[in-house]
Amino acid sequence: MPLRRVAADRPPSPLSDFIRDHIRDVGLSIRTLALQSVSPTTGQNLTAQWITDVLNGRVPRMPDSWRLDALAAGLGLDPDSVKAMAIAQWIGWDIADIQTDAGERLIFRVPKGCTPEQRARLADELGRMITSAELRTKE
Repeated sequence: MPLRRVAADRPPSPLSDFIRDHIRDVGLSIRTLALQSVSPTTGQNLTAQWITDVLNGRVPRMPDSWRLDALAAGLGLDPDSVKAMAIAQWIGWDIADIQTDAGERLIFRVPKGCTPEQRARLADELGRMITSAELRTKE
């Protein structure tokens, strides 16, 4: 999951950026996205105003889990992917979200100071370790 910085003094906003890109690429209105964003656990809908607030940086703290689940449904994403982007945006952690060879997902905090090359190598090594462990448990 690439993190984008708009300006050097502005923190990353991967979830807002993803929502903005999704709306543009799919051709949705914010209102339509809100109507499609229903939490599978609570049945609650997001409002267009809340999505607009996320896009404009007016949500001061990490959203509740039901909101992230609803947003994932509206965006057609796995809820864990949306939560990883939210952690990066509101907590400021550099999060790696990778698929392992065995089809599992691994979401982890990248240690501070890692270069992109180190980050990729760490993700590859952890993915291989998980795949190897899964193969051993199947034997």
